[in-house]
Amino acid sequence: MDRPEELNLLQQVCDAMGWPVREPLAGETTATPDAGWTLRIIEIRIRGVRETAVQQAVASLDTLTQNAELSLHCLDATLVEGIQKPQIEWHLRGRRGPVSRWLVHALHVAYRTGGHDPHAGTVRLVRVPTQLDEPRARRLARTRRAARAALSHHPLEARRLDPDVHQIDRPAGPQGWHALAFLALAVTLAAIGLLGAGLWPAIGADNPSVGGSLVILIVGYLLSGTVLAIRRTPTHRAVPWLVPLAVPLMVPLVPWLGTLVQRAYLSAFGVRPAAERIGMGDLQAGLWVLCVFVAASLLPVAFMGWMRFLTPSLRVQGQWLSWAPIAVGIGMGLMFSLVILITAARSGAENRALAVTGRDIPEYFGVRAEYACVEPISSEAPYYGTPPPHNHPVVIFGQSGDRVEFWDPSTRRKTSVRLEDARIRVVPHTNSPCAKAAR
Repeated sequence: MDRPEELNLLQQVCDAMGWPVREPLAGETTATPDAGWTLRIIEIRIRGVRETAVQQAVASLDTLTQNAELSLHCLDATLVEGIQKPQIEWHLRGRRGPVSRWLVHALHVAYRTGGHDPHAGTVRLVRVPTQLDEPRARRLARTRRAARAALSHHPLEARRLDPDVHQIDRPAGPQGWHALAFLALAVTLAAIGLLGAGLWPAIGADNPSVGGSLVILIVGYLLSGTVLAIRRTPTHRAVPWLVPLAVPLMVPLVPWLGTLVQRAYLSAFGVRPAAERIGMGDLQAGLWVLCVFVAASLLPVAFMGWMRFLTPSLRVQGQWLSWAPIAVGIGMGLMFSLVILITAARSGAENRALAVTGRDIPEYFGVRAEYACVEPISSEAPYYGTPPPHNHPVVIFGQSGDRVEFWDPSTRRKTSVRLEDARIRVVPHTNSPCAKAAR
């Protein structure tokens, strides 16, 4: 196209998309347009996979051309990648003085008196291009000389290179804060693992003062780190409407998760949970799974946020690196959720062993064991499993519809009978006699 209105429209459309448009340079392309057409070089900036980036760019251009009704055809397209030249960063800092001078400097900064040390901290930063094919010691020495020359040739007021006042050094992050961030990561990960495994007494969480303090520290570390990670990002702008949308999903999710925990617990007895209304135990078990999953999912994101906050020069390049902490966090959340189900099954096996030795079974997240003497109303009453015992109680966890499933501690097998085919009498303990109940 060579009409001015078409070229102007193309310029306006590409400017709106942020795509530079220009005339081709000499020798830049060998494409020859037909008569009446004009060549233009368009830089289409998109996000995509490298293997299909060219096709995606051409498809985006075709769609834009059709929507704007432009007379434009793509003759040639190629992938252009920016060259990232490696650079070494050097800092001009004030030499460290005694602790008293540092305290005076901090007080002046806090009270904004203007009497602080102007040379404290990093006062200037220079980056020197380098080559990665040379040895590290030589690379550092060469770039250090280049940084010193840059600082000497382009001095600023109160930033002149003075060996008695300043020193040139590599970037040194707050190592103490980094160590504290790593320590918080390790402590949080260990606490989530112990909570997922049900080992509350091992970390003192059964004590309200210890457990409450630990929960406050973990929640503070995770929430503050997550805010630091997503601030000034599109996710940060989406949080105000994502959180209210996610809260209603918890209403059916929490009881369902609690049911999964109860099923894992009762799998050791081979019975199913009773079909009853939702109780506090279901909610507690569901919140257990949900809290552990959310905490484990946010842990890598929070750690990345703290590292970005403590190291401002840390840059995450590539979209997959931005999604890596989220993917790792979701994987950790699923793993710890599986640990909870395994812990529930292990607790069921432990309580089953208690019943075998004649001891009562404690309640487990709303699953309350009852002991009953079962007597069939006739010798021909149907049942599933082993015959109902007559001389000792069995363990029941409520009825399932019109049937009752119970577990016999003596045979360690389950039995199922219809409610109308047996007389069931609840007794207080697992070692209660059943002779009187059978008469």
